[in-house]
Amino acid sequence: MKVLIKLFSIFFFITFFWITYCIITLPDLGGLGNKTRKPSISVMDNSKNLVGSLGDVYGGVINAKNIPENLIKSVVVLEDKRFFEHHGIDYIGLSRALVQNFKDMRYSQGASTITQQLSKLIFLNTEKTLSRKVRELIISFYLEYKFTKIEILSMYLNRAYYGSGQYGIKAAAKRYFLKEPIDLSIAESAILAGSLKAPSKLSLIINKEASISRAKIVINLLSKNNLITLDQKNDALLELSNIKKKKYYSDDSIRYFIDWLHSGTPEEILNNEKDLIIKSTLDLNMQKVVKIATQNNMKNIDKRIQTAIVVMDYNGAVKALTGGRSWAESKFNRATQSKRQLGSVFKTYVYLTALSLGYKLTDNIEDKEITKGDWSPKNFSNKYEGTISLKRAFAISSNVAAVRLSENIGRDNIIKQIKKLGIVSNILNIPSMALGTSSFSLLETVGSFGAICGKGIPVIPFGIEEIQLRNNYSVWKREAPVRSQVINKKVLRNTKKLLRAVIEEGTGKKISKIPLNIIGKTGTSQRNRDAWFIGCAKNHVIGVWVGRDDDKSMKNIFGSTLPLKIFRNIVLEL
Repeated sequence: MKVLIKLFSIFFFITFFWITYCIITLPDLGGLGNKTRKPSISVMDNSKNLVGSLGDVYGGVINAKNIPENLIKSVVVLEDKRFFEHHGIDYIGLSRALVQNFKDMRYSQGASTITQQLSKLIFLNTEKTLSRKVRELIISFYLEYKFTKIEILSMYLNRAYYGSGQYGIKAAAKRYFLKEPIDLSIAESAILAGSLKAPSKLSLIINKEASISRAKIVINLLSKNNLITLDQKNDALLELSNIKKKKYYSDDSIRYFIDWLHSGTPEEILNNEKDLIIKSTLDLNMQKVVKIATQNNMKNIDKRIQTAIVVMDYNGAVKALTGGRSWAESKFNRATQSKRQLGSVFKTYVYLTALSLGYKLTDNIEDKEITKGDWSPKNFSNKYEGTISLKRAFAISSNVAAVRLSENIGRDNIIKQIKKLGIVSNILNIPSMALGTSSFSLLETVGSFGAICGKGIPVIPFGIEEIQLRNNYSVWKREAPVRSQVINKKVLRNTKKLLRAVIEEGTGKKISKIPLNIIGKTGTSQRNRDAWFIGCAKNHVIGVWVGRDDDKSMKNIFGSTLPLKIFRNIVLEL
């Protein structure tokens, strides 16, 4: 008997000290109603629509009095039917779950209450240990003692994850329905309540079919438990069918743009550990056009071949950007991070410099074979027209004429002119420079054409208009820079005539019948490793690059083929 008493005493003291340890190591429970998480960045398009985010987005905290009745009913009937009756633990539900799990000989049914789920959300890790479970139970009892049921529910809804990066009911209501939580309908409440079980799989954006199907279950439960009338049920199901037809814009198609914005956000602002709202230059409709153009033109192309596209107005505001076929498959941004040989696009700079030095469009140049040291460049078609005008040489993209002109006017002068246009990449000062053997990013190339296609004033591509905190306090705002003209009016006019000649009689002739004043230049680098078209119309520069990440050759893809087709699809919708 004494041995049993000793063993019991030892067990009691071990249990006591263990529970004491669990209590001592509880997380800070102060200010539970207002706790959120790490800072996030929300991105707005140029019409102030939320289009994406970095990190975990909280739209803010809603008070208990602002929780809509529709949402309360939907969450409770699905997650914890006896929420308003128990004191943190649903013993009836727990007993039922234990019996069912014993019958199934596996964990097939849970019995966590909303209070317990809130206590889980307080922890930042997901370890499954007995100590954690005890802590969760202690917190559950504390929550039930300290707060009202509605306050507990509001804390849960403020912390819960609703998929697609949205934490908290306020962020979710705004992201999915452009509403405040108090304005949610029965159908919308059912969708959000239904997503709580598996938010990554049941997000309305990620899997609309599953999300709607889950919401139907919630609505049927509401009706079965007499929480809504038959008419309300029918109206909610009808609304679900309409939501099913609505197209939700996936974050994936604009993540390249969002990542670029993040890279351009001042470091001191990123380090302030506060939620940020970026007001961007993104035109959501134009971004959709770019996405569709990419999908339609690349679907039957070798999967190893990628594309990048930038749409920018003449002031430098980037309206759309994509850095590859799919951000989900490859997060490498080929529009901003990749530098590739320009090919014949570079000839634009050569001829621009010549015109600025006094050359005329009617001046003649020889389209004949040439040798510089041990290097003998050839024309793409290996055909030569003899003595031709500068305008004709540019239109047909003569390689030998470009090299001759480059050597005549001086490569140093070309480099100086390029730098004035905003190009920061290194330029190789060698004879082959005229043929685009230097490598630039698509974004900076498009930026340089802003001056050429616009008013001769250099622009630097930008995507951020303003950065605010969530209280609308502005921490950074773009001020339009004052820059001097670097291309005079006469030179600018003649350069545009050269670029128009490409469309009317040269390598861009396939789009000559489009009833728009399009100017531009095709480009194909050595051995077909890069294909470009930089075109301008309707006060926008549209740059398209196609190539392989491994820098290998492409078969039957040139600047005058696939890039031109993609450009055509975009410019018609501009």
